[in-house]
Amino acid sequence: MKHKKIISGVVAASLLASAPWTPALAESIKWNYVNAYEEKDGSLFNSENYDFMKFSEIGDKLAQIEKQSNRVKVEVKGQSSTGQPLYVVTIAAPDSKGKFGKIQALRKQMFKNPGKAQDWIENNPDFKVPIMINGSIHGTEFVGSDAVMQLIERFALENDDTTKEILDNNILIFNVVQNPDGRIDATRFNGEGIDLNRDFITQSQPETQETVALIKEWNPMVFLDTHGYVKNYAPNKQGLIEPCTVPHNPNYEYDLYEKWAMDQAKAMENEILSDKESFSGSLYQAMEGTYIPQRDDAEGWDDYPPIFTPMYAMYHGAYGHTLEAPTNDEDGVRWMYDAIMGALKNSTENKQEMIKDQIEMFKRGINFDHPFHEEGFFPTAYVLPVDPEDPTVTHKAVNHLQKNDIEVVQASKAFTADGKSYPKGTYIVIMD
Repeated sequence: MKHKKIISGVVAASLLASAPWTPALAESIKWNYVNAYEEKDGSLFNSENYDFMKFSEIGDKLAQIEKQSNRVKVEVKGQSSTGQPLYVVTIAAPDSKGKFGKIQALRKQMFKNPGKAQDWIENNPDFKVPIMINGSIHGTEFVGSDAVMQLIERFALENDDTTKEILDNNILIFNVVQNPDGRIDATRFNGEGIDLNRDFITQSQPETQETVALIKEWNPMVFLDTHGYVKNYAPNKQGLIEPCTVPHNPNYEYDLYEKWAMDQAKAMENEILSDKESFSGSLYQAMEGTYIPQRDDAEGWDDYPPIFTPMYAMYHGAYGHTLEAPTNDEDGVRWMYDAIMGALKNSTENKQEMIKDQIEMFKRGINFDHPFHEEGFFPTAYVLPVDPEDPTVTHKAVNHLQKNDIEVVQASKAFTADGKSYPKGTYIVIMD
């Protein structure tokens, strides 16, 4: 249906009473199923073989850090496909703890009443911004979770001015190891043989579902996804930091995204280059920058399909980036650590304007004001008819939409749309 068409006869459509899927309840760290004797030593898929942190060590290390810091909350938010714990660490200044629910509720205003949310943020500059860092969705890309562990330790325990300023302005959510099975087995895939970074439309795997639930819970302003390995992609440019080349998905408000994503990518690049003396390898000593696809290329690294983690997060208004470290060693960990620090500094410096534009993405949707699409590009609503003989497909679709924070209503009586009649109980997705 086209914009401005009227769905006649729909009155008092109510939210569905059926509860959508919810993630496993967070609980304290109680178990670790890893057999340490079976974990892989070194990185068996290439020749670099660095001494990465084994998954069996991560739970105990997180518990130790939590005991030492009043900024840290460690949770298990579910299990991998083979039953390994999915650790989530939230770090914030002590005065923010206990207020997470309020902060999350305020951010829900972004897509309920965005104008009100923009006004509130303008009048409350001490608002904390959620930033989510996703660790090693591919099991053999070990450096991501290793960098995450170093960052967790820093923000839990250090008191330098940079650390304090970032925590004064942000809440950091670390999805520590998104793919425990792959880390244990030294494989890209999870225990079911699935590439989790291709699962964000289907959402067939528990690890993917956990990440989707985290994005829903926090609606992060920035989402960083840690990967490897890209080197020598362009002369003397090591590693890769998005934003991407064309084609771009038309469902993103791309002008608002790239306004800040490119600036943030350059900030990450500058942070890496400012730390060159910390790298030991000759590849890094010769480094003159990172490969930023949108800046350095015309095509070949696009962000169209939201099967990828950051692209899915962009559906929720996040400034999403894939970060590809150059090597699978300590230098790769350092590169990833610096890139994330560059993003955190940039977000802190530009918090007020970045979040204003993030809210503007939702405001455009509510007002059907998409400046780069002709009027009518997006319909007023989608109608999901129910086959009375086999309602299964429609019910699955409705459940999937609800899992992803999309509201679905039911018609309280029969109605007509575009000359076609639909019975009471037909599902409708209102696009504002």
